[in-house]
Amino acid sequence: MALRAFVLGLVMSASLVLPANAQFGRVERSDAEIKLAAAKAAFEKAETERTAAKAACDAGEIAQCYVLGEYARRGLGGDQDFPLAAKAYRVACDGKSAQGCAGLAYLTNHGRGVVANPADARRLYERACTMGEVSACAALGNMLYAGEGGRTDAERGTRLLLEACTSGYAWACERSERLGTFKQDDTTFERLKDLR
Repeated sequence: MALRAFVLGLVMSASLVLPANAQFGRVERSDAEIKLAAAKAAFEKAETERTAAKAACDAGEIAQCYVLGEYARRGLGGDQDFPLAAKAYRVACDGKSAQGCAGLAYLTNHGRGVVANPADARRLYERACTMGEVSACAALGNMLYAGEGGRTDAERGTRLLLEACTSGYAWACERSERLGTFKQDDTTFERLKDLR
């Protein structure tokens, strides 16, 4: 009887040592296993979307060329491929996609997939900004302010950055603040409007 109580006590104490998810025959996946499965599913989805974007771009769908450029630049659904991204962005830009021109300008400015050429990047940002791409206006403003790729035009650069900030583009607000041209309670933007 004492032996039976001892064995029962040993079994009971051993069950307390087991992780909760392994008690009573239940086996659950760990957080790491769950995250790995989610990452694998996300990669497979991105891979499918990237393949579809390439096929659509090859078929002449300009919007999908921009999407392909994004997947290739970021390395989503496959390897990061800057030359492919540049090619896809160029097709999109030639097809009058403001986002495509902005993407190509970014790669051109940083020399990723193409030879670095700040002057060409500035022209591409100008084109994309003219077509209404806020991120391109902010980047162009930054280049004008800093004199990258051409002459310095701090007034226009500041105006473009502030307009992009006013449009809700957070990077433009942060950049303006770092340059000292914008503070939350400042009226610089209003003063610039009056100057025009």
